[in-house]
Amino acid sequence: MKSSSNRFALAVTGVAWLLGAAPVHAATPAASGPREIARVDGARGNHVLWLENDDGAVDIAVMATYPQRPLVAPLFLKKHTPAEVFLALAPARQELPAALARQSLFAMDFSAREQLQRENADALAALPTGFDSGGQSLTAGCSASFRAWTASVYGDATCGDSSQEVISTAYPSDTYCTSGCDFPLGTQDSYTCQPKLRSCDIVEGTATVVRLRASNWWNGPSFNHPGHSAHFAVSNCSGNGPVTFNRQRGASDAYAVQVPVNGMLNYVMGAPIVPGNAANFVAYGAWKKGKTASGDTYVSNSMSVEANGGTDDRVIACGDIQTAYSLQDVSSPTCHGSDISLCSGGNCTSSCFYCSGGSCPTN
Repeated sequence: MKSSSNRFALAVTGVAWLLGAAPVHAATPAASGPREIARVDGARGNHVLWLENDDGAVDIAVMATYPQRPLVAPLFLKKHTPAEVFLALAPARQELPAALARQSLFAMDFSAREQLQRENADALAALPTGFDSGGQSLTAGCSASFRAWTASVYGDATCGDSSQEVISTAYPSDTYCTSGCDFPLGTQDSYTCQPKLRSCDIVEGTATVVRLRASNWWNGPSFNHPGHSAHFAVSNCSGNGPVTFNRQRGASDAYAVQVPVNGMLNYVMGAPIVPGNAANFVAYGAWKKGKTASGDTYVSNSMSVEANGGTDDRVIACGDIQTAYSLQDVSSPTCHGSDISLCSGGNCTSSCFYCSGGSCPTN
């Protein structure tokens, strides 16, 4: 493979990450495009980067090496903000970079950090193991074990699936409730109006996602579509050297990453649409707030792979560009009685609300 020139490449390091080690901050940021604001390193090249875009949003890049687990679990990555991911991985007294501090309500809350660390550790422990330790090399193709590992790091079984060679639209769904769902329901609320939620209260969120799946690709796959946010990844299955993974959002300069053989770069950019507002807020119908399909608020998202043209070169490329997210009440019809569904009224007088402090404020 030929190594393509790039404005800002991620170096794959072999620095062992010890608990309590400080993240390495970037030196001189790029003039345009994402700027590295924090980094946590792990063993054998595994690391996590936080990159601030021109618009102030923060992307997360997770580098993993086959057959190891990544430093952050994909489920934890899906459920938490970049600031919360930082708090879970960084040393306890490491301050949040300014771009992340704006997202966090508990920058120096040690108990909250410990809780986030435990949650990530539990999610990592739940990932599958037992992948072949030999890895890929000069033999062309992506093995079943490498495909399964890629799917586990990406957080979606369709990534690397040989039956999923498509660019199509998918509608993945999530559930919200008080216990046993993908996300919690109404964990906090505004005003003094609190929801009287029951275990039978359930909200379902459905995303609209334009999806790329390339499971054993030779030469240069590419993917481009407007949307609210995007999740891209490239795994380098086989060949004689690194491939170049390009990604771009909006008008900023393209960002290029060198992904070595046996390596995977998992990249989340833009403000994710999952989880929805229902995870935290229910009162006054706030649970209904999703993300509409809107050309006015869409930003272009693109990815491509270069230096993948050698005889034995193969990559897995996955992309999910999120264009909309809707939420609906799927509670049991008898959860609050025949005339009441999950609360969406304009005040706190409904029987599925109660008020603290002796007052019932209106919206």
